[in-house]
Amino acid sequence: MLTATELTNRLQGLWTAAEARILAHPELAGLGAAIAAAAALAVVVWLARSIVSTGIVARRAAKAAAIRRSDDIGARILIARGVGRRSARASDFLGHSARTHLADFMFGGPFSVINFPATLKSDAQAEALLERAGADLVLWGDSDGRGGVFARMASRQPGLREDNPPPRALKMPKSRLKWTEVFSRATAYAAARQMRPALGRPQNFRSERLEPVVQALEAILEDGPEMDAALEAEIVDDFAAGALQMAFAGEEIWLGRSLDVARRTLNGVDRGAAPERWVAAKINLGRALKLRCERRFDPVMLQEAVAHLTDALEALRAEPKFKRAEAAAQAITEAQRMLGARRRFSISSGGI
Repeated sequence: MLTATELTNRLQGLWTAAEARILAHPELAGLGAAIAAAAALAVVVWLARSIVSTGIVARRAAKAAAIRRSDDIGARILIARGVGRRSARASDFLGHSARTHLADFMFGGPFSVINFPATLKSDAQAEALLERAGADLVLWGDSDGRGGVFARMASRQPGLREDNPPPRALKMPKSRLKWTEVFSRATAYAAARQMRPALGRPQNFRSERLEPVVQALEAILEDGPEMDAALEAEIVDDFAAGALQMAFAGEEIWLGRSLDVARRTLNGVDRGAAPERWVAAKINLGRALKLRCERRFDPVMLQEAVAHLTDALEALRAEPKFKRAEAAAQAITEAQRMLGARRRFSISSGGI
């Protein structure tokens, strides 16, 4: 882009050339005046756009700095805008979801939802915004120009050992009539899980803290709103794992429910399309059956549990990661055996 000085010098050169042509041909005087007026208008428009653009950038920078300097306790969630005709409405919906339903999955932790004056065109821009503002999560609606609307989200994990989860995009129903409160709650869960991946590991939570989340997931699944297939699978799997964890915690009411949901989950998973989900479902069902047998012994049910767990183990053994783990475990065993056989050893300059 030309600087103001360069643009001025170029316009002066054009004016000098035009002036010389007009002096040589007086009939061009009217055309020269029109050209001069157009040039002046172009300069005014360019200056106005530069001023507006500079003002917007300054406003965003000031807002980000204010958020970073804020001493408010808790997570900071930004609501931005995306591109496309329907992105603004989708962003407003995400803001509503965060303000209304996010608390259901935050275990009482404080958070604030902030509208941020930015238009995000990529995940990289979203991640850069999180760093500038010192925020934890940014949500924005997006549109692909072909009628598809997406809920996009990116997060960062400051001070935690976990890496930042990759940004994700969840397809929203095309009809706004299907943007119901239950769908809003499902979207809020996706946002909470994006910000706190530990939600997918229910064994990390005490039963009294976990139960409201499991109940909320069950209510979402019972209503069955239209949602992105990946989000639905995530909610199904987390509910199954959470119900099983509640049963292991001694909550008798969840024992039968965990077994039922484990069976339904396994029946709904295509092993070829989602092998990891299939393995997890097999393990959950095997553990649920085993737990049931611990409370009330049933040899047939126990054999079924062993069969499901064996299937999962065989599938895992075929994975390259599992093979590397077995090789490492074997090497460790051999090294320990060697040390046990040689009880006398000395250490000298890096050798044994």
